[in-house]
Amino acid sequence: MRILITEDNLQLASFIQQAMTKEGYAADIATSAGALHDQMALWHYDAIILDLGLPDKDGLDVIAALRGADNPVPVLILTARGSVDDRIAGLDLGADDYINKPFDIGELLARMRALLRRPSQYTGTLLSHGNLALDPKSRRVTVGGENLSMGKTEVAILEYLLRHVGLTVGKDALYDAIYAMGFEVTDNALQVAVHRIRKKLDGTEAGVTIKTLRGIGYILA
Repeated sequence: MRILITEDNLQLASFIQQAMTKEGYAADIATSAGALHDQMALWHYDAIILDLGLPDKDGLDVIAALRGADNPVPVLILTARGSVDDRIAGLDLGADDYINKPFDIGELLARMRALLRRPSQYTGTLLSHGNLALDPKSRRVTVGGENLSMGKTEVAILEYLLRHVGLTVGKDALYDAIYAMGFEVTDNALQVAVHRIRKKLDGTEAGVTIKTLRGIGYILA
């Protein structure tokens, strides 16, 4: 599962990220509401940890925007604001839980586990192109409805390419995206993984191709 930590204090965000990673989650950091928006355009998130005191937008407005767009991703508010009114406002706007700073990391992890156990309508958007489809939630890849076996790194690469169909994806951008998902790959390993994906797709009727732009990156077309 993937968690988005939206916190402008990078030291605190990194501390939470390390704890989430040890717990077995993939965890990304956004230090502003704008960064949260950008990250959510790239990845499916199973939950968001949201600080209310962001530099570019009030966290309450972020929650309102998410729910206004019918996005039911679970949100756990993390803030130094201690007023009951702020807590009530956040929960009324659609936040799922609330924890005050300073906090115990064990309690934060426990609240996250409880949050993720709750039934949710947020299953993520199926990514597809041609006859190829990838479910960000289950990590299942199919061609014409039939399962296509792929390794975790291959699925991560394919997900990023599917989110950028028809666009040039630079090697550095792809590498950073894979690293953010918890996979450390060398440039050579990245090329090998793309080659494996291409070979698997070539043996199907996916109707898609991964083009290599020498020295630049890749395009899924």
